[in-house]
Amino acid sequence: MERRLATAAASLLLLVATAVTAAPAATAAPTPTPTVQSTSTASDFGPVSVRGTGDTILTTAFQGFEGDPVRISVDAHAATNTDPRTTAGHFHVRHVHTDGRLVADFEGDIGCLAVGGREAIATGVVTKGEAPWFPGVDLVGQKVSISLEDNGRHGDRMGWVWGVFGQPVSDCQGTVPFIRTTGGDFSVRG
Repeated sequence: MERRLATAAASLLLLVATAVTAAPAATAAPTPTPTVQSTSTASDFGPVSVRGTGDTILTTAFQGFEGDPVRISVDAHAATNTDPRTTAGHFHVRHVHTDGRLVADFEGDIGCLAVGGREAIATGVVTKGEAPWFPGVDLVGQKVSISLEDNGRHGDRMGWVWGVFGQPVSDCQGTVPFIRTTGGDFSVRG
């Protein structure tokens, strides 16, 4: 498919170049300004939201934590998708080891929300929490990024970046939703 598109684009460019060089300069008609149709609609800039809870079981990619249940809850909204200053919301993350010991439990306020189709990225700051698995690590004040993909009730996806472990977290930026949920449901609107 990509090869066909590339071939069609190259053919179109060749056709345009041939037409331009073949026309005498003195008799050439003014080139009309191309009409560009925008694919965005007014709703692209209207209210956006993400709500719900997702459960997952960590895979072997999470060495030392494989099989651990993790639950992420998000409830955030923004008046517009183009101005993160209108964002308000909350998140909560709970990670328990397979033996029942708490790995981390933290929550905070969401300060930026970006929505594109069925996907959302919410970033925020931890306001309270604990991480007994990581003694000496202070979660409060650290930035987090939570990415979500709404697939209805057929296995949403989620991803995350925790600033507490030195990973950079910028407003409304995150990773792809890399792990499928095993329960719960996220609703992304906007």
